[in-house]
Amino acid sequence: MKCPDCGSENVPGADECQECGGSLWGLDAQGNEVEQSITAHPIQVLCPREPICVAPQTPVRDVLAEMVARNIGCVIVEDSAQLLGVFTERDVLNKVALDEQNLSRPVSEFMTPNPATATKSDSIGYVLQGMDLGGYRHIPIVNSADIVVGMISSRDILRFMAVKYAGSRN
Repeated sequence: MKCPDCGSENVPGADECQECGGSLWGLDAQGNEVEQSITAHPIQVLCPREPICVAPQTPVRDVLAEMVARNIGCVIVEDSAQLLGVFTERDVLNKVALDEQNLSRPVSEFMTPNPATATKSDSIGYVLQGMDLGGYRHIPIVNSADIVVGMISSRDILRFMAVKYAGSRN
C-alpha cells in the first residue's frame, strides 16, 4: 500500500506510514474507480501550469491586468524565488473590490500569505483533500527546494476527472 504523503510502500492494512508517519487509515479499502484513481495518480499527471509570478510591491492594478490577459485566477507572489503568498480572484472580491484606491496599493497587502503547497508526487486525492480543508481553489506546486514550479487549480482536477470518466455513468 502506497503512502499518499511520501510515496513509500507499506504493508497492506497498516494504519500509518513506516517512513513518514502519515495516516494510511482506509487506504486499503476497495473504492470505486474514481476513488482508486485519485489516490493512485500523482498531481504530475495534471501537467501543472507554469506559475505566473509577481513581486510583492507590484500594484494590484498591474497584477489584475496580467491575470485578465492570461485568463488565470491566481498568481504567485514571490521575492528572490521565495514563495510569500498567492493572490487570487477571491482576494480581489473579498479584499480589493471595496475601495478603488486599493488598485494602486502593493499586491502583498491583499495576498493570502504562506499558502499550502504540494509536490508533483503528491496524489490528486491528497491535494484535493488539502484544498477542501483549507478552502483553496489553487495550490502552488513546489520542488524539493521549496521553489514554485507549477500551479494546480480545482478546475484542473475537474477537467482530469471529466476526461478520464467521460463515458462512465456510475
